[in-house]
Amino acid sequence: MHYKTIILFLFGFSFLTAFTQVEVIDNVSIIRSVNTDTLPDPIFSLDNLPAQRFYTDIWSNENTRTSYIFEKTSTYVLPIETKHTGTFVFPCKGNVISYYGTRNGRLHTGMDIKQNLGDSIVSVWDGVVRMARMGYYGYGGTIIIRHDNGLETMYAHLSKISVLPNQRIKAGQLIGKAGRTGRASTEHLHFETRFLYEHFNPKIIIDFDTKKLICDTLIVKNGTFYAAKDLRKEEEKKLTQVTLSESLAPITTDSTHKILSETKQETKMPTSVPKPKYYVVKKGDTLTQIAKKNRTSVKKLCEINRIKETSILSLGQKIKLP
Repeated sequence: MHYKTIILFLFGFSFLTAFTQVEVIDNVSIIRSVNTDTLPDPIFSLDNLPAQRFYTDIWSNENTRTSYIFEKTSTYVLPIETKHTGTFVFPCKGNVISYYGTRNGRLHTGMDIKQNLGDSIVSVWDGVVRMARMGYYGYGGTIIIRHDNGLETMYAHLSKISVLPNQRIKAGQLIGKAGRTGRASTEHLHFETRFLYEHFNPKIIIDFDTKKLICDTLIVKNGTFYAAKDLRKEEEKKLTQVTLSESLAPITTDSTHKILSETKQETKMPTSVPKPKYYVVKKGDTLTQIAKKNRTSVKKLCEINRIKETSILSLGQKIKLP
């Protein structure tokens, strides 16, 4: 009897010791004000998870999406790493076997990374576990962690979950083991990045070949996700197109026809070139007489014919007239 008591005591002690290593935030509440100057001081304050200022719904372990609070008309600027996120750590080993995008006529909302059964899966940043449950529809074992930068990362098809809802997590910390639970044909990690429950292509911020971040700021504008540098390039391209369009605008107006018409008139060759006129010198003619008969001056006649006023004229000589 005494022996059994000792066994039960040791078992209970080891159980408690395991859970004392897990920090769990109780009574999680959501900040509903978006004015950071007048934030209330709930139990789950900005000191716990500053990204809460983006979320206005209930903290939930039930579903991947708890409400529709994403506003497509708003512009969000999100620093990818802050003093509360820690340094990015790729979630696992392995290579991508299926990318974000349309697959078999349906949108695949994440990146599938090949795994072996039981491979370690870690959190990419510091954060707090919002959802951790097995058997979640086609996702199987699923974990969602909310991070200070406003993003949530999702890890699915896990064979084992090693964290609890509301637990604080560090970047690189083990959160579960890879598997093929849910709707999966092979062992792999289904990894998603989300903001306000809207998924976006993780390749915008992560290089899945080097397994490193390639973006320091994420911008969400008109419902589209951009790396800041890509948005700048797109805006510059649009500005160039607008400037070019404005510079070419007169070419598409009615004034174009006028300009072209005037140009044609200026460059149009005459249909016939008038023949030069000549005067044939007769007996007794002088330059003065010839100029008077043809209503011109001796000076002009000399210039045109390259002669001098004292030049002697010959019978039958042709004198070019102006």
